Amino acid sequence: MKDLWLRMANLQLPPRLGVDLLEYFGNPEEIFNASEGHILSVKGMTDRFSMRVLDSSYAPDSSQLNFMSRENINVISWLDQNYPQSLRTIPDPPPLLFVRGRMDEKDRFAVALVGSRQASPYGRSVTSRFAKELAGAGLTVISGGAIGIDAIAHQEAIRANGRTLIIHGCGLDIPYPRENVSIFEKVVERDLGALITEFPPGAQPEPWRFPMRNRIISALAMGVVVVEAGDRSGALLTASIASEQGKEVMAVPGNIDRPGSRGTNALIRDGAALVTTVQDILNTLGILVLERPKEMEQGAGSQLPPLQKKLVGLLSLTPKHIDTLSAEAGVSTVDAGVQMTLLEMDGLVRRLPGNCYIRIL
Repeated sequence: MKDLWLRMANLQLPPRLGVDLLEYFGNPEEIFNASEGHILSVKGMTDRFSMRVLDSSYAPDSSQLNFMSRENINVISWLDQNYPQSLRTIPDPPPLLFVRGRMDEKDRFAVALVGSRQASPYGRSVTSRFAKELAGAGLTVISGGAIGIDAIAHQEAIRANGRTLIIHGCGLDIPYPRENVSIFEKVVERDLGALITEFPPGAQPEPWRFPMRNRIISALAMGVVVVEAGDRSGALLTASIASEQGKEVMAVPGNIDRPGSRGTNALIRDGAALVTTVQDILNTLGILVLERPKEMEQGAGSQLPPLQKKLVGLLSLTPKHIDTLSAEAGVSTVDAGVQMTLLEMDGLVRRLPGNCYIRIL
């Protein structure tokens, strides 16, 4: 089946059209066996794109197939249950994602750190601190894998043994940027996240691909933090897309005399949340990290009934939905909900919006 997914990706149709095509036919085999008239009946289809669908020259070559097999690249399609829910809500979701590494359920709780490729010492320092502390709080760090702010965000999340998602603007077989290849390899080797792209193997890092990549960065994150950006930075486009997607946009204030801070300062002027600490970020996102109650420090948690103790053990600072908790604990959602209410009354857990819970440290 990977050969058919590759063929579909090679078509490089407009994302929405690719999704509509999948929804109409149900699988790629039906698409490539369809007649021209049938294909033209898909919403938004044009003669030019229908001819592309029918053209067998878009079938994958051996280099693409060999790379997919050798690097164990997974394909997640719009039709799959594990397709990220946050991508389903945007106007132009990618019909396919190529994934090297592993995406995790808790990656739903992620923050994007983006900024300039020409990072100043100030920008590097802030990014380093934010990435380490976000990873330490159990959140996934997302960025675009570029040099500068992106690379620091990924590297520091790895050093903190946290998770990070790298969203590429080219095929996963393209070592771009070459300076960051060692970071990409660490993510996969240490099982600390994933390399993700909507583009097939062989797709070069052409300029038009990166604005498309940015919509995936912002969609997968709960919010976007622009650490450092000039007034023409691509990070500002990510912030703009995030705002359109209804995501929280945050920015780090910079020196008003530095051109590299004009973009972030303008974001703050125009309504972005000003953040100077990770706690500011967590507050903006509605994630509460509280101090551990004294009674818990003294061992009160060890006196819990077995099921409550199990549920607490399944929690961390990363919010977890009650459905996930109940499945991991092997009990019904109703039973888990009752116990979580008791635990919340005892001050051991905290309920967040969306029926998610965190453990209080």
